[in-house]
Amino acid sequence: MKSQKMVRKLSELFCVKRKIFLILSLLSGLFAQGYGLVDCIKIALEGKKTIHSAELGVASAEQGLKGSYSGLLPSLSASTSTGRTQFPERESISYDFDNLTSDTTVTSHYDNMSAGISLSQTLYNGGRSWNQVKQAKSQLEIAKLNQRTTKIQVIQNVIQSYYGLLKAQQFHEVAVKNLEMSDQQVSLVKKQYDLGVVKRTDLLKAEVAQGQAKVDVLNRQTNLENARRVLFNDMGLQDFGQPITAVEDEWVAPPIPTSSDILELLKTRNPNLLISQVRINLGEVSYKMAKGMRLPSLNSSVSYSANGENSEELMDALKDDWSLGMNLSVSVPIYTGNSLSVQQHQTKLSKQQSEYDYITLLNDLRVQGELIRKTLENYSEIIPLNQAVVASAEEDLKLVRERYSLGSATILEVLDAQVSLIRSNSTLINTIHDARIQKASLKALLGILDLEYQIEED
Repeated sequence: MKSQKMVRKLSELFCVKRKIFLILSLLSGLFAQGYGLVDCIKIALEGKKTIHSAELGVASAEQGLKGSYSGLLPSLSASTSTGRTQFPERESISYDFDNLTSDTTVTSHYDNMSAGISLSQTLYNGGRSWNQVKQAKSQLEIAKLNQRTTKIQVIQNVIQSYYGLLKAQQFHEVAVKNLEMSDQQVSLVKKQYDLGVVKRTDLLKAEVAQGQAKVDVLNRQTNLENARRVLFNDMGLQDFGQPITAVEDEWVAPPIPTSSDILELLKTRNPNLLISQVRINLGEVSYKMAKGMRLPSLNSSVSYSANGENSEELMDALKDDWSLGMNLSVSVPIYTGNSLSVQQHQTKLSKQQSEYDYITLLNDLRVQGELIRKTLENYSEIIPLNQAVVASAEEDLKLVRERYSLGSATILEVLDAQVSLIRSNSTLINTIHDARIQKASLKALLGILDLEYQIEED
């Protein structure tokens, strides 16, 4: 008991140290370089409780498969018993004719001890034993597919929250730059106002824009903090206020699969669709088991036993006075109150339902895949256009500010150009973010997201 408690404590201590190591390793390189998406996914796959729960489901199904083979193997059992039978006192007389004597014995009970061993084997039961093995194999397959589903979901959640953090960072950067430009604009307008070049309304308009920029920075800071919390939660880490920075990467338009590619990947890789296919197979096995219950069962058994009034007599009987029995039995169901017919019909209906569910799910997933594919095609066209708009807005703001400093442009033109730049940057950030999420969603739908972010175990 003490050794078991010690092992349990050491195991708990190891888990705590592992979590601490993950957090410390996370904090070690965040401040200067940030953390990459793959690093965050690796931490999530190592620490999320849902992953461990799915692993336990697979382990349980493996044990179920091992247990299912018991129906194909013989059963060996040993038994022993001792007992006493009590009754009213009885006299029995025994005679010795050689010596012409007699002896009277009074008894009120007799003892009995027995021991034996038996071996039994099912020879035929309508295929139910083999079908139970097939059922267990299918359940194990479902457990493994559920594990994949969980893994894909964890990866997808981390991708979404990671790029959510990156989006919040970019919006915060845009807000900070806008505030800097507003500060510069207020400083410029104030100098011109002091020189009597511009009206006080120009200064007030610039100060209003500056105040709005400050409010926007504060709001973006709050959004940034919330995005950080969401990412930590999706990584399976506790939030202690530790900072984390998402690494900004350049958007590259992904190769977009064709409709036929989507259909093929759905059928071969989507875990939910594969589970639906396994359920059809399970329905077929259940139907065969129901049919098998209407067939005869053939069982055999061999037993070896002995009896005696006490342990000494029993040991002697096991050597010299034993009995060996062999039995072969056949059981044929004749009438079961129509229960077998009902069960067989139910399993047939269940199999048909599973087939309809598979077709429905396949059609739904195909539509989802097509919608995402069209969306990504659209993003591939509009993102370069948005990038060009941002470049134009930056150039326009630069020229308008130069004209304003020369007195050939109004403050409203400057502020409008500044707003246009903010709006175009925001549109570009949102579009790229949505494109990244749609890209991950398509890979998750096609069942290839776990392949892209496959983490090798140490």
